[in-house]
Amino acid sequence: MSTSSVLDGLVESLRTHASLLIRSSEIEATGAPDPRDNFVRQELRRAAELVSGAAALGAIANPACLGILSRSLLEQLITVLWGIRSIENAESQSNAGTAQLAKAFKMNLEAGTAQVFDRSTGEEVTARYLEREQVKRSSPPSIQQKAKEADVADLYTVFYRFLSLETHGHSESPREKSEIVDLSVIHLQGIGGISRAIGQGCVWWLIHRHWPDNESLREVLGLNAKA
Repeated sequence: MSTSSVLDGLVESLRTHASLLIRSSEIEATGAPDPRDNFVRQELRRAAELVSGAAALGAIANPACLGILSRSLLEQLITVLWGIRSIENAESQSNAGTAQLAKAFKMNLEAGTAQVFDRSTGEEVTARYLEREQVKRSSPPSIQQKAKEADVADLYTVFYRFLSLETHGHSESPREKSEIVDLSVIHLQGIGGISRAIGQGCVWWLIHRHWPDNESLREVLGLNAKA
């Protein structure tokens, strides 16, 4: 089978998997409702969007963007495995968007590019606002810390750091068409494994009320396959 045929097969497989992720987000959970249910449903829908995007990028053999997307999905997998460990983790992640907006706003206040005014008096109260912000909870854990707490530190150490090379523009892009297709195939295979692991982690929670063991994760990721 030619490399182009393999590429086409992987693209079609990802399209199918994106649909499966959407359907998985609608699975009825076992037992009593849990705040983590909404968390995993949201993660399944997000993964479906990213996988659908990967299929589109694979169809035009864009290895650079596929590499960046691979890292995003791996970060999501680590976040899913961390989030289902506790209600506190899941709620922290669900509120992460608001927290990051607040952090960005605070940075602008400290840099003097934004100000806070009292709505009633019109008084500039930036310093007072920043003083109150200092006593609020610390920053959420890094992706490395999440991996450690979820007992999947190897995913960060072995894979995440290397995938970061593409994200930060530290890798050399291939020039030959055959090399471009080959690298795209590698990324699509990785994305397929990571997205299946995300699906497994979320569905395990909804059905079994637990997270998958590391051996089953290795199997889904294709890490147990013999060379």
